[in-house]
Amino acid sequence: MKIIETRDAQLMAKLGYVMQEKHKEMYPNFFKPYDEEAILHYFQERFKNPKQQVFLWIDDQQEREQIAAYLWLEEEAVAETVYRYGYTRLYLHHILIMPAYQGKGLSKKLLAFADNFAKERGISQLELHYWSDNERAKKVYQQLGYEVYTEVAYKQL
Repeated sequence: MKIIETRDAQLMAKLGYVMQEKHKEMYPNFFKPYDEEAILHYFQERFKNPKQQVFLWIDDQQEREQIAAYLWLEEEAVAETVYRYGYTRLYLHHILIMPAYQGKGLSKKLLAFADNFAKERGISQLELHYWSDNERAKKVYQQLGYEVYTEVAYKQL
């Protein structure tokens, strides 16, 4: 595998299909149908911020190189409030393992990459969120030392 950074909004719009369909399958009343044009515009806007970075894991052992996974990171300053201290975090927006590469330990490699990325920049806190029904993700995050420090609840009326 080789790892490269991309700022290709068109590519991210195409890759967004896998992420959006998985979310829509899990929460059909919450997530919109896939809209490539909207996701393209969304990433064009995100990529204006140099602190938003996407890294691709490329399987270069295949006859034709394939994207195996991507990791979308953002270095973000969280402002101090009257209630809590401010801090800088590395926020993991998306961790996507393409279906053909799932179950092969790649998520642990992506998260180790995020750890090193943060350490190189002097960032001591990584944050991400995941859906409560995603038991697979929850298990991996717990194994790698992630702790839940907040939960969001909702009530449908």
